[in-house]
Amino acid sequence: MKRNAYKQLIAWKSIEDRKPLVLIGARQVGKTYLLTEFGRSVYPDVHIFNFQEKATLHQIFERDLDVKRIIEELSIIQRKDIDIQRDLVFFDEIQDCPKAVTSLKYFYEKMPELHIVSAGSLLGLQLGVSSFPVGKVDIYHLYPMSFEEFLYASKDTFTIKLYDEMNRTEAAHQLLWEYACQYFYVGGMPKAVKNWFTDCGIQVRIDKVRKTQNDILTGFHHDFAKHSGKVNALHISTLFKNIPTQLSIVQDGSAKRFRFKDVLAKKRTYAHLSGVISWLDAASLIHKVYLIESRPQIPLSSYIKENKFKIFLFDVGLLGAMLELSYYDFIHQQYGMMKGFFAENFVACELKAMGMSNLYSWTQSKSEIEFIYSSKTSEIIPIEVKSGKRTKSKSLKSYINRHSPQKTIKLVGKVGGYHPNQIVLPLYYATKIIA
Repeated sequence: MKRNAYKQLIAWKSIEDRKPLVLIGARQVGKTYLLTEFGRSVYPDVHIFNFQEKATLHQIFERDLDVKRIIEELSIIQRKDIDIQRDLVFFDEIQDCPKAVTSLKYFYEKMPELHIVSAGSLLGLQLGVSSFPVGKVDIYHLYPMSFEEFLYASKDTFTIKLYDEMNRTEAAHQLLWEYACQYFYVGGMPKAVKNWFTDCGIQVRIDKVRKTQNDILTGFHHDFAKHSGKVNALHISTLFKNIPTQLSIVQDGSAKRFRFKDVLAKKRTYAHLSGVISWLDAASLIHKVYLIESRPQIPLSSYIKENKFKIFLFDVGLLGAMLELSYYDFIHQQYGMMKGFFAENFVACELKAMGMSNLYSWTQSKSEIEFIYSSKTSEIIPIEVKSGKRTKSKSLKSYINRHSPQKTIKLVGKVGGYHPNQIVLPLYYATKIIA
């Protein structure tokens, strides 16, 4: 499967003062596959050490963190020499061995010639730990497959060409919208995508995808119990399940800010839930979109309030599974993209996939713009999301009257169009708006 993050790995390889690479992302977003394919494609050899599969690996790091000794013992365990000048070393599921995480600092300082990468599904939880080698590693994030990556997985070269060219004809829109509706059901988890693009009958594919999604969700809840303690795990699980419920309350308008009341018994404020929300955020399972309620200015992060934000799920396919939406709800447009919150969640995922580290929304009086971002030229650009056939909006007009942006973007469920400084694009082109 083609992943856009592959280009980042190629660029990392050529950096002169290269640091060990740490790839962070949720369970089953494709971290192991991506790093393994990268190693096999561009290095003479790749040496993979999985800290979940081989408990004996942990012992190597218990004695001390002498990197020369560590490499020698790793070579002995696998019965193969490691060429530190030419090969790639890959520490997988590294979160299970904290001392291996710490060792990355010493690999950078004592053996900078070695190309070393690591991955783990809950590494984000360790970023604030004192032993984490901050400043000594390059941190990269991997998200579920974007719509673009999903389309490439289809192998439909004709439609891919239309997408790459940003073809704006009605005929092209019908083809691309059909794939978009498929994506809204399948989402971007690689195993679900793989099960979708098989030669099986449609109902078999539908069932296999939904089973995959439910299995992944079950795995998350097991992670909650394994990595956060019994009481905290219950709170994390409850809040995680509450996210789709809160999103779907307002179906046709913009998603509302997350409400803390009644999520957990006797816990009614942000202070009560901040730890649980931070855990899900660090585990890469949610996207927070901070609300700006005043005139947006650079830097946007200075105008947020810590306790005012929206929460979206990190994958639309899993969102649909949690809401028990069927494939036919999407393909016949009875739900999903005809509902504002689902379109908004989709765009949030697309923006994160293209590299936006933080997401912001604007609201004032009764007007709301789903996303705003700071461009490379320090312009603040609003992005309005309109999922249905009605694309006119009082909110965007209000924003323009108040703040006179040089450019506006509207993502819609139609072909769209061009106006002076006002770009109207189909939703599936979301990753192309600031590419």
